[in-house]
Amino acid sequence: MKNLYKIFGEHPQRAFKYIEKGLSKEQILEKTGLSLGVKDASLAIEEGEIFVIMGLSGSGKSTMVRLLNRLIEPTRGQVLIDGVDIARNIRC
Repeated sequence: MKNLYKIFGEHPQRAFKYIEKGLSKEQILEKTGLSLGVKDASLAIEEGEIFVIMGLSGSGKSTMVRLLNRLIEPTRGQVLIDGVDIARNIRC
């Protein structure tokens, strides 16, 4: 995954101007009513690797896994498998 964001709420693109200014997720929620679930996450997992996602409660671990398995769609960024963005190029 590359530069992945998930923002919950209506019109999530509104949050990016505050993210770029460096506001915290609490400040963004207060100003916009939008909840920042994942912010600019990138990682590469190679075939055969075991990968652990750890963090505090509310830090976005479950949201990240839901983005990876496409239970939810990213607001911005890419989920790549062998160079193909699966969030944009899935065949039904």
